[in-house]
Order: sequence, then C-alpha cells, then structure tokens
Amino acid sequence: MYLRKLTGGIAVSAALVMVMTGCTGGGSEAPAGDGKLAIGALVDVASFDPAQSDVGHYMQYLQPAYDTLIRLDDQGELQPMLAESWEYIDETNTTLELKLREGVEFSDGTPLTAEIAAASLERFAAANGPRSSALAAVDSYDAVDDTTLVVNLSTPDPALTHNLTLPAGMITNPEVADDALASVPAGTGPYVLDEDATRRGDVYVFTRNENYYDPDSFPFDEIDVRVLTDATARLNAVKTGQVDSALGFAPQKAEAEGAGLEVISAPGDWQGLFIIDREGTTTEALGDARVRQAINYAIDGDAILETVVFGEGSSSTQMFYPGTPAYDDALNDAYPFDPEKAKELLAEAGYADGFTLRMPSTDTFLPEVYPIVQQQLGDVGITVEFSPQTPAAGLDPYLGGEFPAYVFSWGSSQNWLDATLLLSEEGAWNPLHAADPEIADLMSRIAVASVEEQEPLYRELSAHVVDEAWFAPFYVVNNLAFHGPDVEVTPQPQQSVPSIYNYKPAGS
Repeated sequence: MYLRKLTGGIAVSAALVMVMTGCTGGGSEAPAGDGKLAIGALVDVASFDPAQSDVGHYMQYLQPAYDTLIRLDDQGELQPMLAESWEYIDETNTTLELKLREGVEFSDGTPLTAEIAAASLERFAAANGPRSSALAAVDSYDAVDDTTLVVNLSTPDPALTHNLTLPAGMITNPEVADDALASVPAGTGPYVLDEDATRRGDVYVFTRNENYYDPDSFPFDEIDVRVLTDATARLNAVKTGQVDSALGFAPQKAEAEGAGLEVISAPGDWQGLFIIDREGTTTEALGDARVRQAINYAIDGDAILETVVFGEGSSSTQMFYPGTPAYDDALNDAYPFDPEKAKELLAEAGYADGFTLRMPSTDTFLPEVYPIVQQQLGDVGITVEFSPQTPAAGLDPYLGGEFPAYVFSWGSSQNWLDATLLLSEEGAWNPLHAADPEIADLMSRIAVASVEEQEPLYRELSAHVVDEAWFAPFYVVNNLAFHGPDVEVTPQPQQSVPSIYNYKPAGS
C-alpha cells in the first residue's frame, strides 16, 4: 500500500539535500570524451568556498580546484596529498605535525607555505560554515618552517586527520578575497574553473591548472560538472553520452543495465528521522524518551527500504556506519515495526491522544517517504505537518532549530566525526544543544582511549543513543552510479558520488 511511483529520487548526502535548485539542467553539450570527463550532478554548487560548503555532492565541485591536506582513497584509507606525511608527536595525541609537499603553488602561482595553510585552517574554523566544527578541538597552529605545520589541540580529536580529507583540509589562496571565493574557487587543485565556458546553474567547466605539481595523476584535460537535478534527465544524459557518469537510483537500475551502462554500487548513507528536540524545547512530547522510542516502533523501515529504494540497502536502527567500531548488528533488532507498542509508549508518556509534529519537506528530497511517515505516525496518533521549503532556505530548516524533527540522510564512516557533529552538545547537527551526561562521559573517554579501547566504548555509545532514540533510522541505502563505455569508475565507500580521483579513461 506504500508503493508509489518515484518522481525525484532519494537523498544521498548529509548536507546536500537541502539545497535542491529545481533546475533540470539540459542543453546541447558536446558528448563526453576526447580528453573530457563529464559528470551529471544532482545539485547545483552552493558555494565554491570550502568554508561555506559541505561534503556529498558538493565535493565533485570542490575537488577539481582544491587538493586536501590528506586524501581519502577508494578503500577509505588516508593517503598523502598536500601533506606528504603526518604524525602525532606527543603521547596525548594533541600535537599533530604535518610535513607539506614542496613546490606546490596555487593556480595563480602563489607558493603554498605552512603559514598559508595555518591561516586557511583558522579561517575555516571561524567561518561558521556547515563543517566548521571539524576543527573545534584545535587550539592553535605553528608554522615551524615553510613545509612544517604543527596543529595544537585542546583535547584529542580522533577524527582530525579524517576531517583534513574533507573541506576543512582544502587550502584557499590568501590572495583571493573571501567574498570572491563563493563564485570562483582558488586552490591548489589540478583544475581551475573556466568562467567563460561555465554557465552557472547548468554546467561548470574545469580546465587544467598549469601550475599543478602532479598533472599525470589526472588523465582528463577537462572536467565538466553538469547540473541535472531530475533523475530521468541524468539517466538519459548518460545513455546519450552527454555525460560519462551520474548518480543513479534503484528504480532506474534495470533500464540502465538494459541500455548497456555499467552500474556501480557502494554502501551509502543511513536515511531516516533526525529527532532534534530531545529536551522538548519546542515540542514538549519529544523530551520524553518513550515518545521518541514510539516513533521508532511506529515507522516500518523495512517496508520503506523495499518500496522506495527497491531493496538497495540494509536495515538499520543506528546512526553509525556498518563495519565501523561503533556499529553493532544486534542493535538492529531494537525497534521492530510495532504500532501497538508505539501506542502503549505514547500512553505511558501521557500522550494517548497524540500530538502534532512539524517537519520540513522538499520537492526533490525523498518525496515518496513523506506520506509514508505521515501515515504511519498518524496511525499511532502523531499528526505530522510538513512545511514545504524552497531551495533558497538552504541549511536553515535543518541547522537552525526551527523544526523539532526532519527526514534526512547522513553519511560518514568515521565514528568520532559523527559523534562530534550529531551527538555533542555543541555539534552543528545538534542545533538545540541537547545535553546527555552519559554521551558526554563516553565521548570524553573515547577521546583519550587507545584504538583498542575505543571499540567497546563506541558500541556502548551507540547502544545508548539507540535506547534514547535520538534518531529513527530506516535503513542504510546503497549509492548507485551509472556510467558509459568511455570511462572506468571506482565507487567511493560512504560517499554520495565517486571522487574525481576515481575516474579514468576506459582501458587506460
């Protein structure tokens, strides 16, 4: 009864889904090939300034122009990039030394130095962007010499090196004004934005950076990122050769394979409800854990998995990624679909007659899920009122604390990063600053624990969060991408789309 024709696709990144432009792209671009890689993108770029951008689909706009200090490879391992090596040089893991690559220049020829890198990191942390908390544990930076950067932490941060593979690690050119970075990137990456060939909102054209230190690592002379927010338009663009590769959705898989396209898959985000108002600040009922647990019992995640994403994923009730230290298969049995149990818990909490729950909605982000959630919560007495959001609202409905809960999609394979952003009192994705003493205690212990000691603590943390029902996950979805015969593409685990490093010409 919940099967609906899919019209807009599914969410595939922690922070990209709020900025859907409604633009379908299109145009009569020349076919891909001849030294050009063309990628179909689900969203338009919000900002070329890493300090105001995010992960997920935005990375394919940033990676051409910005190298990161450390690179995350397609196995999820840390690799050298702008930093040739890094290590903690103290026993408390609060002093990280990075040795920068010599001879690196920005696209205008400005040399990269440790002092410039330090200033870029400081700017990122102060910008109050979507990922600014990535450097929250940093106290200061020391540029020991041109190629030695020391990062001094106020407290250990097990996710710091991982964060340096993301926008925080993208070093911006100090010769470019901050306001200019929003529209034109200025980094040390292998490509530069060709402003003359670019049509904003349609196609962004990147050509080789003549000052790049390692051009042989990038086989394409040009990378075009085309905005194709419509799922059908993306698939057709790959089928006709207008783009080499694009995000795909499960209902399109058979058509793509029938057209001779390659389909690649990698485990992706968990999708479900973020229950933000854990202390009942705006919606009193949510301050009771029994109410949050009732929401978990009331939603049939397995049915949503089968009907919305055609089984392309796996069941989950936890916010941590499968295969990581915090993930525990046993927790997935915590909330079987049980509307009667949900009603009992609501009655125990004093809400036998239910309550009203306001949530944001968008036209392109999981539209098939909204009526299912609305119906299933309604069946136990919770009236869901959706408030439609425009693309111009950006991240505000999710980070501003206006709504007590929302449907969302989150992707990360680094437990400390997830815990810092989602669980800590000052985490960017805990906008109402809910505080839980047990969470705070476990995180303080994890921060100073050895790798071996961290795993049981992470599992204890995950179990507590599941029990407190801060979220209502539905499943972990598989990320699909379709590509044509001219390229080979390696999927990137726990990333919405492959990194630009994962593309190469077929047969090369």
